[in-house]
Parts: sequence; structure tokens; C-alpha cells
Amino acid sequence: MPVTTFAAIDVGSNELSMKIFEFTKKNGIKELEQVRHTIELGSDTYTYGKISHELVEEVCDVLIQFSQKMKEYSVVEYTACATSAIREASNYIMILDQIKLSSNIHVKVLSNSEQRFLCYKAIALHEAEFNRIIEKGTAIVDIGAGSIQISLFDKKSLITTQNIRLGSLRIRELLSDLENKTSNYYSLISEYIDTDMLTFKNLFLDDTKIKTIIAVGDYAGEILRYANQSLPSDTDSIQSDTFETIYSTLLQKPIDGISKLLNLQKEQAVLLLPTFMIYHKMFRETKAEVMWFPGTTLCDALAADYAKKKNFIKPTHNFTDDILSAASNIASRYQCNTVHNKNVEYIALNVFDRIKKLHGLGKRERLLLQIAVILHDCGKFINMNDVSNNSYNIIMSTEIIGISHLERVMIAYMVKYSINNLPSYNAISMSCDKETYLKISKLSAILKIANAMDKSHKQKFSDIQLTLKDNLLVITAKTIRDITLEMGLFESKADYFEEVYGIRPVLKQKRSI
Repeated sequence: MPVTTFAAIDVGSNELSMKIFEFTKKNGIKELEQVRHTIELGSDTYTYGKISHELVEEVCDVLIQFSQKMKEYSVVEYTACATSAIREASNYIMILDQIKLSSNIHVKVLSNSEQRFLCYKAIALHEAEFNRIIEKGTAIVDIGAGSIQISLFDKKSLITTQNIRLGSLRIRELLSDLENKTSNYYSLISEYIDTDMLTFKNLFLDDTKIKTIIAVGDYAGEILRYANQSLPSDTDSIQSDTFETIYSTLLQKPIDGISKLLNLQKEQAVLLLPTFMIYHKMFRETKAEVMWFPGTTLCDALAADYAKKKNFIKPTHNFTDDILSAASNIASRYQCNTVHNKNVEYIALNVFDRIKKLHGLGKRERLLLQIAVILHDCGKFINMNDVSNNSYNIIMSTEIIGISHLERVMIAYMVKYSINNLPSYNAISMSCDKETYLKISKLSAILKIANAMDKSHKQKFSDIQLTLKDNLLVITAKTIRDITLEMGLFESKADYFEEVYGIRPVLKQKRSI
């Protein structure tokens, strides 16, 4: 039976960790070993905006050891990722270069939305439990060192996902100078957390009844370990009243006591407290009944992502639907015209599918086009006179779970230039490379003609047929309605389409009753 050995490396804000896995078609994923090294990279980044040379040297030394460990296990492939500590450091480019030169390990910096989406996909591998839980109101609360991500589900659909900069290490660094100025440091942390949590509640929780909280993140495992020491038997779920009791006892313990009880370093025990507090606030604000701890980490998520790509596992949950659901909820927030969007989407995707051989793009780019259609008019909520620029700014300011920063740039540019032509590559070269520019050009050309075909927002084209003939893309639309407006606007967008693809789109009307 063929066996693949894989390593997942997390260059985190509070520790470096590596898990080595074994994959087989028959047995799926099996963890062989985990190695961890505590190092507070986030402490430097969140305080000074960059990581010191001393810490970078330590990272390189540890990753050299990880590299040696991978050789011991004959690791075939690996994925190494960094999160907010590296991502937000002003010297991150130099850090990544030093890591590559010293350890020969290439580290990819994940955007926040990529990181959280990976972890969410790892949770979904607990398929029976996950699918049962998200049938009713559910909040996935992923607490990292730098921030927390809260994703709300109901009736198996993703409602919203929001990132809040309330990570355990970030909170400690921001408030450390105040610790000696108050007699109740715990109350100070609680008050600091309250502000953002109350805002989240007012914006997103009033219309959603949450039954279950799914707890993941840096110290979720330690919280469950602490809870299980007070319970008659080990469990992966804690009821709200039990959590309240355990939380109250924790507040009475000194840091040294928590450190000894859980066999943690004192620095780690200090970070456990704000994590515990955030989960406690979530229980209070959502009035959830239970908290489930699936026990997944970013390393597990990287392994699951690799296993899916290599067909070692086949998850049943449709993650693309979650991305589209998140985009649709953003559109709803900005009161976009859903019926118009659906019609433009129908036209755009039909064009995309018909000219596959001409654009050479895949499923991922098709998804980005779909999201661009959903969000192309969101700027009208801000100002009717500058829709494209407003839409661009909204998209660039809004995370879409599962979409990388570069993909968000692509969507934003498609939308910004859905009316006017995309400028030359030199004009936007700081935002993307040439390959990405070409993708934006191809997708925006499709969006332009699709949007022109429903400029009246009256959905005159609900049945179209596409034919490639000679140097023409003939779009035949069955309708008896007056399409003079659409014909005129279509012609104005056809020039750019022809420039990009080398064929001219032609709109023809077939009158049908």
C-alpha cells in the first residue's frame, strides 16, 4: 500500500510547531509526531512592528532542526506557513529570505482569511459532528495570538465571518504596562475585551440564535485540559453552566498555580487567561448551551488541505458554497440587487464556460468572477456617483473567508474596472504581477459584457446560447423585449473583449414568445 509522508509547519505568533503525518488511500491521515518550540514572535511584532535579529536567528535554528527531523522520517512534501507575527512585521521579507537560506524551508505567509479558512476546513473533517452542529446556530471562535475570528453558521450556511484584533498575545502586549497600575488586572483585561465583543454582538448576534460554540485556537486544548481536571470524566464538550463554574475557579488561581497545574511555562499560563475570558464573553453574549473542542490546529489544517488536494480524503462539505455565502452576505449588507446579480452571474458564467480554451483559466478563477459579480454594485450603498471606486474600497476593506489577499485584489480590480477599461500593467504593477494582470483582464472583459446585458436591471436575457464561429463569439438571446439599451452598451464593451481575447462578441436577438 503506497504511503506518503508529509510535514506541516506552523511559524506561529507564540510558537513554532511541526507535525509529521502519514497518508494512505485506505487509512487517510495518521499523525506520527509533533514537535513544538515556544517563541514569542508576536511580542516583538505587536509591540515594535518588527521582529528582532535575535528572534529571527532562533527561528532559523529551530527550522534547521525541523528540517533534520523531516529527513529522519523521509518526508516527501511539506507545507510551512506563517501567520500574523510574520505577516504584520515590517521586516518580513528579510525574515523569509533568511529562513530559506539557512534551513532551505520555504515559508508561505497566509492572509488571515486563508489561515482561518484552512482551520475551518480541518474542523469540517469531523464530518458527522460538524454537519449535525451547524444545522442550528453555531459560532466558530478561533482565538490566535494576534486576533480572533468568529464565523456564524445557521441551517448549514455560513452567515458571516469577522476578524477582531483581540488575540491573547496582542492583548498582553497592549496592556502589560498597565498591570502594575491597577489592583485588578483581570478586570482590566475583561473591560478591554468588552468593547469589541459588544460591537460584534450589536452588529451580528441580534438576529442569530447560537446554540453551540466551536472552540479552536492556540490555547483551546489547554482550556479543555483544565476543564477535564474538574469533571468526572474526560469530554470534548463543556456545557455553559459548567464552563461558568470552571472560569470562576480559574480567576481565583495565581498564574504560578495555573502553570503548575497544566505543566505550562509561566508565559503560556499568562496567555491562557485572555483566551479563557474571550470564550467566557462568547458564552455570555450568545447565550449558547455548549462549547465543543474539536482539537484541530493549523498543522492539522495544512495536512487536511494537502490530503484533499492529493485525493487521500474526500470531504462531503461544500466549502465553495461557504465562500459564496460569505460574499452574498456582504452584498446583502450593502443592499445589492440580488435579482440583477443573479442574471449577470448567469450570463458571465455561461460566457466563461464557453470560452475555456481561449482564457485557459480554471475553477478558482471562475469562483473569483462569481464573487466579483455578487459584489460589483455594493458601492452604490455609499454613493451613487462613484460606484466602481466605492465598490473597490469596500472589497479591499472586507475579508472574504477562503480568499487570499491577492485574490481579493483581483476581485476588487474586476469590479473597479467593470465600466471603464483596465489601465496598463505599469499603472497597477505594484499590486500584482503580469500573470495576475492577465487574469484580471480576462475576467473583467467577461464581467463588462455580462453587466452591460442587464444594465436596465430588468433581466431581459434569461435564456442565451453561445456559439464560437470564426473570430466571433455570438451570444443569441431569446427575448421579445426592447433591447436597444443593452445592444448599445454591449457594443461599447465589445472592443475591450476583442482586445483581450482576439475574438469579437456579438449580441443577437431571437424573438420568442
